[in-house]
Amino acid sequence: MDDPLMHPEVRPYADQVRFLCEAKIEEFRLMGYDSIDFDSFWAYLCAKLPRPLSLHRLVDLILSAKPNDYMTYVTLGALRGEVGGPGEV
Repeated sequence: MDDPLMHPEVRPYADQVRFLCEAKIEEFRLMGYDSIDFDSFWAYLCAKLPRPLSLHRLVDLILSAKPNDYMTYVTLGALRGEVGGPGEV
């Protein structure tokens, strides 16, 4: 899949989108989810992105991400044998 940050509508705001992701990761950490990192959170977002991609949908997905949804994604990935979860589950 192409990197959503390279999408023409999103590219001018790539730094702000990364900042939003880091802020959401910090929010998860404050709730006790210490093992989350940017790469695994970004993989989660890329898997959930609606098509066609637009900036407002990406921002909505980031801001509405819940720890439970992220952990479900990671758990299912581990059960499927995929790598990339917290601590390479």
